[in-house]
Amino acid sequence: MTNDIQPIVTQASSNDTGLMDKDTVSRLPGGIDQEVDLLEYLHAVLRRKYSLTAVAFLGAMVMFAMTFSQSNIYFATAVLAINIDDKPGGVAPKEYRSGDTLGLLERDFVINSAAANERERIMARMRSARFSELFITENNLLPYIFFKQWDATNQKWKEDFRPDIRVAIKAFNDGMRGIQYDEKSGLLLVSFKTRDPVFSAELANKFVLRFNLYARGLALDELADRRSYLETRLREIQNLELQRSIFRLLETQLAAETLINARKSFPLEEIQPAVPPLLKMKPKRLFTAALSFVGFMFLGLTLIIGSVLYKKISQGLGAYAAKVNPANLPKIEPRSQGILDRFRRKKDSKTDAANEWVD
Repeated sequence: MTNDIQPIVTQASSNDTGLMDKDTVSRLPGGIDQEVDLLEYLHAVLRRKYSLTAVAFLGAMVMFAMTFSQSNIYFATAVLAINIDDKPGGVAPKEYRSGDTLGLLERDFVINSAAANERERIMARMRSARFSELFITENNLLPYIFFKQWDATNQKWKEDFRPDIRVAIKAFNDGMRGIQYDEKSGLLLVSFKTRDPVFSAELANKFVLRFNLYARGLALDELADRRSYLETRLREIQNLELQRSIFRLLETQLAAETLINARKSFPLEEIQPAVPPLLKMKPKRLFTAALSFVGFMFLGLTLIIGSVLYKKISQGLGAYAAKVNPANLPKIEPRSQGILDRFRRKKDSKTDAANEWVD
């Protein structure tokens, strides 16, 4: 009897493990492991093509209408050159403008040429918070920057609003004004973006003129400090050679100061002034509408394909779960149980026959 039971149990266990084989899985309804049926996805897309196109067109029109709530931005640019190559004299043998012998002190004191990073220093000063605050204050840009909180009719701030100059400087540097240096041409581009084309051009041209005054003032203040120091040392020193050296230093300082005052385009030379633009920079309404249409179409296609794929996966997982659930598997009875049942049925039939004879 034990030998009869063993093959049945082994067969049942092999059937259980066979559910995880590739052959069994490939026969599952839903075909999880089958190749992608492109025709099924194409059919789903074509079946919803009119709805997809209508939704994409409606979304594009909504985005197109939303652009009218944005203000038109106009971009104006001034083309400049940085004048940092002029040498005001200096005290080097090839640069000094007299025939006297030079001392070591003179070589290290006078500004005989521009520094190696002079261009970067000039651009850093243009972007500095100090000059930005000065330009914002002089041109009264706070009402423009915080236009939503400004009451133009009554010329005052709404609801006792107090503008923060730090926020204004950040908005000015990040949103209104742009500075870009072209390495190939060596030209500097200063641009302004505002809601008025004429105002953009005016700010760009004013920025160049005001920065020249600002940079010239810093340079003249530095030269004045040096000249004051040299004059003080000249009164204190009695040595004749040192006095001659200081006089040469004073001469060079005077030459540098004269060149700075004589040039209007220091340190920025205006190559092309900014002019009011004819076309706005943004918003680009047609481009936004076209891009929105393509985006909604792509999103709709993704949702349709995703819904078909999700349906296939759900069906496949449901069928797989039904197959591997032990409650749904057929019960396997051992052969010994069948033999016992047949023996009982024979015994019962003999008993019934005996009872019938007695009756």
